[in-house]
Amino acid sequence: RLSPLRHRATIITICLALLLVIGGIIGTAIGWHKILYKLQGTSHVATLDRSPGLAQFPEVNTQSLSPTRRKVIQLTQAEFAAQPAGTKYSQGAHEAWCADFVSWTMQQAGAPLKNPHTGSWRIPGTFTLREYYESAGRFKPADSGYQPRPGDVAIYRASPVFGDHTHIVLRNDDGMLTTVGGNENNKIRVFANQQRNYTGLLGYGVTE
Repeated sequence: RLSPLRHRATIITICLALLLVIGGIIGTAIGWHKILYKLQGTSHVATLDRSPGLAQFPEVNTQSLSPTRRKVIQLTQAEFAAQPAGTKYSQGAHEAWCADFVSWTMQQAGAPLKNPHTGSWRIPGTFTLREYYESAGRFKPADSGYQPRPGDVAIYRASPVFGDHTHIVLRNDDGMLTTVGGNENNKIRVFANQQRNYTGLLGYGVTE
């Protein structure tokens, strides 16, 4: 007969084994690549840039831009001035809202995105945002040589500056991007990447 201590240890061991089995089944069902994608991104949170960004919205030359791109710039300027809560862009969901901000802006500009999983105009995550642009033939990898223009969408993976993030390009000054993004320090921030640190940049979603 097992002693009480050994009996409890045996039960704990069995429970842990069951949890591992269940975890393996769930992981297989939803795709371990997505789990690892999320877990790896959390290791960079402590190093993210927390600076306040620019106090004023920069001047953007919109003369040569398409109507959609001009509208994107106008919308982001208005939202930057208003600084509403992130739930405005996430349909009330309390979540990281950088991709929601991009989705809302494109929808309001008359060029809505389409979530490949739900069909909604709102894409709440950077992983799915990249999927959308790739499926639409409008994703330009960072090493493709493409030079982003005002209104394009930059997408990052485990960036030491932004983490897993997305925001909208406002200016491209010889490789120094000025961007506007939601959920940067829990607000809408305009950021000039003067260090030109684009480690982790996956590429750009091209706005038509």
